[in-house]
Amino acid sequence: MTTKWQERYADKVVTAADAVGRIKPGNRVFFGSACGEPQALMRAMTEAGGGLSDTEVVQVLTLGLAPYAAPKYAANFRANAFFIGNSLREAVNEARADYTPIFLSKLPALFKTRRIPIDVALVMVSPPDEHGFCSLGVSVDITKSAAESAKILIAQANKHMPRAHGDCFLHVSQIDCLVEHDEPLLEWPVAGEADEATQKVAQHIARLVPDGATMQLGIGRMPDAVLSLLQKKNDIGIHTEMFSDGVMRLAEAGVINGRRKTFHPDKIVGSFAAGSEELFRFLDDNPQIEMHPSEYTNDPTVIARHDGMIAINSAIEIDLTGQIVADSIGQWFYSGIGGHADFIRGAAMAKNGKPIIAMPSTAETKDGIVSRIVSSLSESAGVTTTRGDTHYVVTEYGVAYLHGRNLRERAMSLINIAHPDYRSELLHAAKQRHIVYANQILPPMRVPYPSQYETTVTLKDETEVFVRPICPDDEPMMKEMFYSFSERTRYLRFHGPMKALPHNRLQVFCNVDYSEEMALISIVGEPGEEEVVAVGRYLHDAADNSAEVAFTVRDDWQGKGLGTCLFDHLVAIGRERGIEKFIAEVLPENIPMLNVFHHSNCHVTTTTESGVVHVTIVLNPEVDQPRED
Repeated sequence: MTTKWQERYADKVVTAADAVGRIKPGNRVFFGSACGEPQALMRAMTEAGGGLSDTEVVQVLTLGLAPYAAPKYAANFRANAFFIGNSLREAVNEARADYTPIFLSKLPALFKTRRIPIDVALVMVSPPDEHGFCSLGVSVDITKSAAESAKILIAQANKHMPRAHGDCFLHVSQIDCLVEHDEPLLEWPVAGEADEATQKVAQHIARLVPDGATMQLGIGRMPDAVLSLLQKKNDIGIHTEMFSDGVMRLAEAGVINGRRKTFHPDKIVGSFAAGSEELFRFLDDNPQIEMHPSEYTNDPTVIARHDGMIAINSAIEIDLTGQIVADSIGQWFYSGIGGHADFIRGAAMAKNGKPIIAMPSTAETKDGIVSRIVSSLSESAGVTTTRGDTHYVVTEYGVAYLHGRNLRERAMSLINIAHPDYRSELLHAAKQRHIVYANQILPPMRVPYPSQYETTVTLKDETEVFVRPICPDDEPMMKEMFYSFSERTRYLRFHGPMKALPHNRLQVFCNVDYSEEMALISIVGEPGEEEVVAVGRYLHDAADNSAEVAFTVRDDWQGKGLGTCLFDHLVAIGRERGIEKFIAEVLPENIPMLNVFHHSNCHVTTTTESGVVHVTIVLNPEVDQPRED
């Protein structure tokens, strides 16, 4: 028996040519997004271009070709992009197309209030279900709002469009013209193998992702590299604008299950999916996935309802004060604001949230390699994230935490994660701008930062501590540790009543060349809440191939095995670099330090002179034995 909606459906079915014939000169036409672009309707509209004039075509992201933006159609069509894709980038920068910068969360309201009225919407949907509902499938984003706001709604019904769940349905009664045309969806190219820099960035980000976190990430090499490192995580959730095959793979592995999400538990929530045909099949009728419009997924107040929200977004450049550029390269408009600012702000508002800017330290341009961390932004570059909103910045050289930090601390942290070839130049610029100390130094780059010595260790009480080489921007944390020392700890370390450690002395402790001098610090807490609880170092004397060694542990962390841990790591590094022996000058009452040496199973000799114990530790592997405890 034929139902009423089926009768209406039959009345609405027309050819693509007849459907686009509803477009009139001067109309504003919305065109569906990314992998949900209605290609049959696009082709028909372009072919009918000769009969149209002054037609504005608006869209958020083009994935396929955009022939209507070609110069020969200049009198017929003018594209207006809310996010610039590859097919429109040249046209926008040659003034043959327009770009409207706007937060994606705010864009649908412009359609609904008719501040940007939509005359005709061209969208792609799945065939209707038994109740007459068609799904927008892979592309809900701003498409649903545009479809609901348009005076005329034209839909391409395509059996290849997955039937997604969530707030993504249009009823046949809402559609004016239906074009039945089946064709494979456009696919987003699967990202290739991540290069070394991208892989290192991903490793730093993975350290920031705890079990139970909810994540937003984009598509491409960087997100896929991050996801590939989360295989051993548990109960990861997804609330994002877009997702790709990497999310699918982790969901199939059970890593992404959303069990600890504080909002939409158990659900992968997104706005559009861009990836392979395999991803589209995964999305089809999958109750684990909910697709929602951008005004919902990108609403910062919705994002903030997710405890432990981690937002990962990219950047084109960042200046030494923390201003982020993400949509332009100087005067050249490259992409768009999109959901960048929405998710950075929402994650910052969330309990235990982490807004992360991730990028390689350099970029390749037509003029050669340039630093993405710059002293001042390029001329006409647009700020996507203000310095007040920037929290975590990650490059292959580490993590800089900027929120709540003064300009000097920000500059030093960013210089520390810049490519080594540009650090001196950046420091000089920071001095010229009077952002940092006039006498600020950087270590000579004899060897790069030795990230191979970064490790997480478990102490006697099962506490985990992160051990890594010291960096110049650790000065604030080292200052805090020094002034937390008791008088006795200062006396035992410095052999006297050390009352102060001003910048001109402290920066010497934090600037080591990693060649002749090595210093390791023990850190607890995550970036933004980190504390240094111990430090150990050696200084190599090439004359007799020895190194003076010393270490200090914060009072409230003594007795946990940290001194032993640092000494073992320094011994391992010394052996690796061919140092024959360590020497130390220790006060006789510093029994804990002496015990570390004597219990090390190294060959240790001591002599006492003028109230100081002179300790010699031979690092010859043939003499030393593995530590028994």
